[in-house]
Amino acid sequence: MKELSLNENDFRSFRDLIAKRSGIYFDPEKQELLKDNLLQRMADCGLSNFADYFNLLSSPAGDKEFDYLLNLITIPETYFFRDRGQFRALERFVIPELIEKKSYPGASLRIWSAGCSTGEEPYTIAMILAAGMVDMPIQILATDVSHDALKAAREGVYNGRSVRDMPQDYLNRFFTKKGEKYYLEDSIKQMVEFRYFNLVTEPYPLMEMSGWDIIFCRNVTIYFQAEATRKVIHNFHRSLREDGYLFAGYSESLRYMSNEFNTVQHEGAFFYQKGMPKKTVRKKTRKIRLRQGSTAPRAKKQGPKAVAGLKSDEVARICARAKKLLEMGQPEGASEILSPYLQESSTPGSVLLLQAEIALNQGDLEKAVHLCERILQGEPLSIAGHYLLGVVYLTWEDEGRAIEEFKKVLYLEPEHALARFNLGELYSQVGRLDEARLEYANVARLLEKMPGSLDERFAGGFSPALLIDTCLSRIRALEAKPRGTAGRRWDGAKRREGE
Repeated sequence: MKELSLNENDFRSFRDLIAKRSGIYFDPEKQELLKDNLLQRMADCGLSNFADYFNLLSSPAGDKEFDYLLNLITIPETYFFRDRGQFRALERFVIPELIEKKSYPGASLRIWSAGCSTGEEPYTIAMILAAGMVDMPIQILATDVSHDALKAAREGVYNGRSVRDMPQDYLNRFFTKKGEKYYLEDSIKQMVEFRYFNLVTEPYPLMEMSGWDIIFCRNVTIYFQAEATRKVIHNFHRSLREDGYLFAGYSESLRYMSNEFNTVQHEGAFFYQKGMPKKTVRKKTRKIRLRQGSTAPRAKKQGPKAVAGLKSDEVARICARAKKLLEMGQPEGASEILSPYLQESSTPGSVLLLQAEIALNQGDLEKAVHLCERILQGEPLSIAGHYLLGVVYLTWEDEGRAIEEFKKVLYLEPEHALARFNLGELYSQVGRLDEARLEYANVARLLEKMPGSLDERFAGGFSPALLIDTCLSRIRALEAKPRGTAGRRWDGAKRREGE
């Protein structure tokens, strides 16, 4: 059966059927992956050609088989405390704010984990609430389209990979280890209700699917087409209470999908709040604490953004002179022009950015980090500041911090090809091969449509065509690796330094 060929017409038929019924869309480069999944299910059904299997899926009796196929193709990478910055924001800002607002009798806290997979995300939320001893009724609903994933979630038994990034105190408090498995405490399992729900095909908000304070839907809509994603995001907006919060994955920016939410930034983590569209908000840690207490650090003060008496056209002339010297191979001269302005507490971000670039090129990484931090203190949503900081951590081989910075770039600018390419390189290094393939494919697709989106200033000699060829070559190399092959592992402890 492996010799069967899935032609273009058959591929489109299966792709469209799956997209219509689940929202999951297979791009052309995933044709072989879809073929492998189809062949596995065909063998289980005793069928020998694609036409017969398509007829089975399309028939009234094919609903159960479609569930089996969906279980096979929806196996995302997930683990406890994934994207820890968002959970830190949940604990230090969102929950305390909601508790403060809900001081009236009978108030409750309602959280929906949409696309929960095998339960790591909703159980992480439950553990945070349990550790904080929130003194009000709590409802955590977790939904998914995979019956197998929901069954595994209800069991609450995990391997070492799932708990690899969990704080040790949580692991000791909420899990019992037996052999190589980790068993979640019943008290946490009982906090979460698991239910089947299809975000694309089922109508909502129904009465019970509305009035949520918080919705988590991360790394789910990346498999959807834009139209389906817009529909889901709009339904989330309708499902949330006023001023409710939506947590999306780093590659699921709402920038071009919805204007119904405000972007919120808290200690480097990005999420969204329902409300009248306005500019991005930078949230500080709340003084109110969970009943057990919290050790949230003070938020950094935002510095002024312009040197007193220095006009914008003067700044532009200074930077232009420094850039010209840098292009002529005279970084020392460029740095000499900029240095008088670096002593000011309100140095313009463009000056700091150029000096950070010079420091990076000269190998002075500590200075580059210091300058990037100054940029982000005054302008926390600086795309270039986060990108350069990611490059510094990449040079330092601190994969965890580099990944976090490049993910922040993509929250702010999903079409940032170089950030996606660097993420692909990092994921490949640490053994997250499926995610590496996805990022390389995203870069190739992006540059084919928008070659001008490549910031050649930081491209290191790559042209759009060369970067596309490089990504396609990387994908072929990864496809040649057998499943389970891993690169250099990412030590989660390294990422946790400084938290």
